[in-house]
Amino acid sequence: MSLKGATIAAISLLAAVPTVSAHTWVEYLYHISSTGTFTGEPGYPIGYLPRSQGISDDQHQTKILDTSTNPAICKPLSSSNTAQYPPLQAGAGDYIALQYQENGHVTQPDLTPRPYRGGNVYVYGTMHHQDSDGINDVLNSWTADGKGGNKKGKLLATHYFDDGQCFQDAPGNPITQQRQAKYGVNQLPCQTDIQLPTDLASKGTYTLMWVWDWPRIISDTQNVTEIYTTCAQINLTGSKGESVKSGSSIKFGNNKGDIQSAAIPSQVHNLIEATALGIGTSSPPAPTGLDEATTTPSPTASSKSKSHGHVKTVTVTAEPETVTQYQTVTMGAGNDNDGHTSAQPSTLTTSTAVPTKQTATSTVIPFPTSFIPVTSVHGFLKVRAARVTGHARRGSYSY
Repeated sequence: MSLKGATIAAISLLAAVPTVSAHTWVEYLYHISSTGTFTGEPGYPIGYLPRSQGISDDQHQTKILDTSTNPAICKPLSSSNTAQYPPLQAGAGDYIALQYQENGHVTQPDLTPRPYRGGNVYVYGTMHHQDSDGINDVLNSWTADGKGGNKKGKLLATHYFDDGQCFQDAPGNPITQQRQAKYGVNQLPCQTDIQLPTDLASKGTYTLMWVWDWPRIISDTQNVTEIYTTCAQINLTGSKGESVKSGSSIKFGNNKGDIQSAAIPSQVHNLIEATALGIGTSSPPAPTGLDEATTTPSPTASSKSKSHGHVKTVTVTAEPETVTQYQTVTMGAGNDNDGHTSAQPSTLTTSTAVPTKQTATSTVIPFPTSFIPVTSVHGFLKVRAARVTGHARRGSYSY
């Protein structure tokens, strides 16, 4: 199927799909050209089934609600019909777009309490995939330098589920209306843009693992695991004619007319975009005062604040409480050979009940700020209203 044919088929089928009745999976993979547009034939994920055969969470992706048993991260390789739905062909260093539909998780963000911009998407890659690879072997274990966990693979990219532009045609929906007006199309698929490692062999099979971390928030300190994954094989073919080896060499022009078949510049230029839930590029602004920096203290708690020029430091001593620290991806100290900042995930733990002393330091600067955590459900719920524009509103957030 041609690129144009695949895009038209996907869009036409979307009109008949009810939103939020199913979740999300990668449906197509595209090679990104030197002008930022998709080129060549699309590739298909492991176990691909067209929407015309019906929609089912269990059939279209791997759904993980409990990680304690380390369930398989991918569908069995034997589930693929590669003759009818072949893998993408690409070479070392190529940029690839993984395309999926938002299925109401962008345009209907308030149905259930979820993380900022619909949670994070992590993409990992390996030359040594086996059906037995488990979610715990990969998620928050493999690192960008390839030295994490069992060292079988590496982290390639991290982005938000809501890529800032995608939506489905939902009449009367304010997010749909805003993005239709902005992009001039009835609906627009989401995408996750990555770069294949530059040191891959010219032949062989490389496996991508797309992991959507979408926990349901119960309280300020609790959430329920909900992870969806899609895996896809890449047939390595050596260097392609339009191959580009660095994001800066992709000359994005005015692709508004080709928005449905073009990569997202911000993702290509910043492969490690989301570093934790609520943390990353264009994350919510830092707190600028006591009410924004802390939850309500107990009657016996004392607080004090100090101001140093344009930097305000707020210190609050509260009663004992249990604080959840989320798993994060820590930015590395250096760059890789392509000029991209490396990242390394680290797993933080949940502290025990001890008296807490919380200090928040913020510089009063215009939005956006980067790498500011939002660890409260209230902050998540408030910033989701900003999905219409992709920016968080300034205001009182719980940190």
